[in-house]
Amino acid sequence: MEDLLKEFATSNSAAWKERLVKDLKGITFEQLQTVDDNHITIHPFYTGEDSVASPSVFGHTDWVIMEQVQVKEEKAANAQALSALQSGAGGLHFLIEKENVAWDTLFKDIELNFIQTKIEWTTGSSVQEASLQQYLGAHAIDRTLVDNGRDHLAVYFSTKSPSFKEAFLNGLHLFNEHNLWIDAAAYYNAGANSVSQLSYTLGHIQEVLHLAQQQGTLAAIQKLNINIAVGTAFFEEISKLRALRQLVALLLQQYELSAEVQLYVQTGTLYKAPFDVYSNLLRDTLAGMAAVLGGCDALSILPFDVKKQAAYTRFSQRMAINQQLLFKEESYLHQIADTAKGSYYIDKLTAQLAEAAWTSFRDMEQEGGLLASFESGTLLQNIKEQADQLVAQYVSGEKIWIGMNKYPNPTDLPQETAMTESGVEGTLKALEIAAYLNKK
Repeated sequence: MEDLLKEFATSNSAAWKERLVKDLKGITFEQLQTVDDNHITIHPFYTGEDSVASPSVFGHTDWVIMEQVQVKEEKAANAQALSALQSGAGGLHFLIEKENVAWDTLFKDIELNFIQTKIEWTTGSSVQEASLQQYLGAHAIDRTLVDNGRDHLAVYFSTKSPSFKEAFLNGLHLFNEHNLWIDAAAYYNAGANSVSQLSYTLGHIQEVLHLAQQQGTLAAIQKLNINIAVGTAFFEEISKLRALRQLVALLLQQYELSAEVQLYVQTGTLYKAPFDVYSNLLRDTLAGMAAVLGGCDALSILPFDVKKQAAYTRFSQRMAINQQLLFKEESYLHQIADTAKGSYYIDKLTAQLAEAAWTSFRDMEQEGGLLASFESGTLLQNIKEQADQLVAQYVSGEKIWIGMNKYPNPTDLPQETAMTESGVEGTLKALEIAAYLNKK
């Protein structure tokens, strides 16, 4: 095969730096470097000399388009689920928020054997779980297509309720001992930077694996379902997810455990603007594409008006599905595995995030682990400091939030009750309603 590059001279980093100084009239490579929120120095360009040799991080090409369905009333939840499937979703994530669910009503006309289903319990008991298993058995549903569970440790962190800590320590973090359910989305939504998110997620998994080892159930684990949130720092989020897979694989090696790892990614609530909400469509597209290129197995794009409406509108839910359909049918992102591999920048950033997170994780383990860090207050203090820094960057204008601290929409003015708080308390109540619309 003919070498098409033989006519071109090779170049190196030094040559590029020399050309940079010449073209920019004395501005140096170092002057164009920036330090990101993870304390990683970002170069103005990367070359093959920065390349980090590593195999592909993941081998799958496609992902499942998921729809989140809050189950407060079965008929309404069923209608939403059917509408989502008819609009192009390939999976459903049911958030069970009531006792004594009527499974026949909830799953009416839904072919569970042909979709991916995740059932997350925010309430309920082992009795209710038994009723679900009975339903699945009676209807010959393939259990491998239905992941269900509750992360008691995550609920304990969010509620500080001792009963959830007790449930976790008693091993009730697993409804099905073959599957682990790890909910790490809160770390992004609370304002932690990417290195901390990775470190805390590893610590979270470590707590569960260590407990399973103590209780003799470690060898039975077949799958880790990891729920994580992504934001709009495009290249960083791609690298974060790629680094997470590498780190989880490394952690599992320490336990000599070969379990399937599934990344269920959802777009975060931290970056969602409660006003001029249509601008969130652009942010969601950025976050969603980062999730896909980072290797998600399933993706849920939250509706663009999630911070403004008490309940999602059908239009916003349909748009969230349509965005993913465009990723597949227009951009063909579902046809190539690990598309980002080979990018000097992304490969380097993946390695840097992984190395920093692993160091942070080991330091935390030496201090007693994630649970001990939470109970001492260190975990929350660290996240608060990072969240405060993020908010300060928005307040100062160092970071731009279109529609909030920059170019507020005069036709979409805030009302006192017009937003639902989420993510660093509604990103500090949407920067105190964008400093009251930039002082009007």
